[in-house]
Amino acid sequence: MPPWCCEALSCEDKVPQLLCRSKWGTEPPSPSFLIPPQSEFRLGVRFYTEEQPAAAILHLEKALEEYFVADAECRALCEGPYDYEGYNYLEYNADLFQAITDHYMQVLSCKQGCVTELASQPGREKPVEDFLPSHFNYLQFAYYNNGNYEKAIECTKTYLLFFPNDEVMNQNLAYYTAVLGENLAGPIQPREEIQAYRQRSLMEKELLFFSYDVFGIPFVDPDTWTPEEVIPKRLREKQKVERETAARISEEIGNLMKEIETLVEEKAKESADMSKFIREGGPLVYEGASVTMNSKTLNGSQRVVVDGVLSAEECQELQRLTNAAASAGDGYRGKTSPHTPSETFYGVTVLKALKLGQEGKVPLQSAYLYYNVTEKVRHMMESYFRLEVPLHFSYSHLVCRTAIDEKQEGRSDNSHEVHVDNCILNAEALVCVKEPPAYTFRDYRRRFSHSVAVPWASPPVPRTPTG
Repeated sequence: MPPWCCEALSCEDKVPQLLCRSKWGTEPPSPSFLIPPQSEFRLGVRFYTEEQPAAAILHLEKALEEYFVADAECRALCEGPYDYEGYNYLEYNADLFQAITDHYMQVLSCKQGCVTELASQPGREKPVEDFLPSHFNYLQFAYYNNGNYEKAIECTKTYLLFFPNDEVMNQNLAYYTAVLGENLAGPIQPREEIQAYRQRSLMEKELLFFSYDVFGIPFVDPDTWTPEEVIPKRLREKQKVERETAARISEEIGNLMKEIETLVEEKAKESADMSKFIREGGPLVYEGASVTMNSKTLNGSQRVVVDGVLSAEECQELQRLTNAAASAGDGYRGKTSPHTPSETFYGVTVLKALKLGQEGKVPLQSAYLYYNVTEKVRHMMESYFRLEVPLHFSYSHLVCRTAIDEKQEGRSDNSHEVHVDNCILNAEALVCVKEPPAYTFRDYRRRFSHSVAVPWASPPVPRTPTG
């Protein structure tokens, strides 16, 4: 997650500052690093779109200088003590070589993550994709418009370091070379600092992918430009299978959603009472799960609290998924604090998690776990309530609540008051009518709670010159 956002809650709602301090060593990041250095970049893009190439060049070159200063600071902040992720240090048991490997891989992974940190901005959904290469995409055309073909060729060749097969950029290079002349264009080389940056990044990626392949230490590559040969063959084949599986699951979910819409329409036309099909007290099917409260103790009907559905490791895996995938106000119509001003709510759906996994932005195993847990609960409810009709998927939402530090003093409100959201409650008549504007109609619900951070959106593709 971005360095300006510290994880406030774990699965068991631990002390907020603990995880933040362990990430950065003994002190939090300095104020100069709390906001990514993107103001110069945005100014450069603005002047670029306003067809002011000289001003665009000035700010984009300044943005590059600031980028490498911030990158160096971000990488330095990764050189801290090993982060045990909460209280995992109590169970951590490794020999010297394993401990060195774990720590070194964590430092390298953190340094690779600086790419995402510097491309992110609070309040934006996603980081800027290919943030560093995009500087040279803008610069090559700005220099062309400014009549500086030497610099245009330099920036074009620098961009091609990251994307050597980019058809449009290769056409641009051919055009610039033809205008300037082969004898003058040939000796021009990509920028040395970018060549060094790319080489260092590839060496780190090789180690991280090797560690992923041999030791099973997960690594999600933040860059789209990484050459395929950097990834071990066995790992490439595994990732290919995972992407194909994720694509198939996404397609199945899409088809399932269409079926659900049809079933909901049919259900609205039926007058049969669902309660006559329900007989509470069936087996929970899965080992380790146990009923802690039933309908009688919960003072209602068709209610149950089950413990042991998730292991501690699965809970932590879902927490890591929310840190990478959830969005503020998701599922609450964009309201980041829908129930109390003292807490911020984030959320992510199964479909979004699977798509991010397919794109390589979160580990696929985390997205699979989220999907499998929802299916597990569905089967458990079918069995426990002895349903004679299938219980269909309607909506799953991984929700996280984060305490807002400055709004905790003297707090007397409930964290999440009891409320109904699938019917309109008439307290005087003691009835709850299922009609708009109530939320999705559903017969059973399940909930998860974690904490997250949010990133920013990708830039527009710049215009390219024509011959």
